[in-house]
Amino acid sequence: MSDVDPEANEADTAEQQCDVLDDEEVAPVETTEQIPDEANPADAAEQRMTVPLNEDDYRS
Repeated sequence: MSDVDPEANEADTAEQQCDVLDDEEVAPVETTEQIPDEANPADAAEQRMTVPLNEDDYRS
């Protein structure tokens, strides 16, 4: 028996079945060349921050 909805989008189904990477495995991809010149440096730095997942604070 399969848990896959027959009406589900194939791309969504494939993505949902992928393994989740640990934070240590994910390399930052943004470089300073990708930040627009008109961007506020503080805003750009804040956008690069990783927010840890707090599973106790989960909201549905």
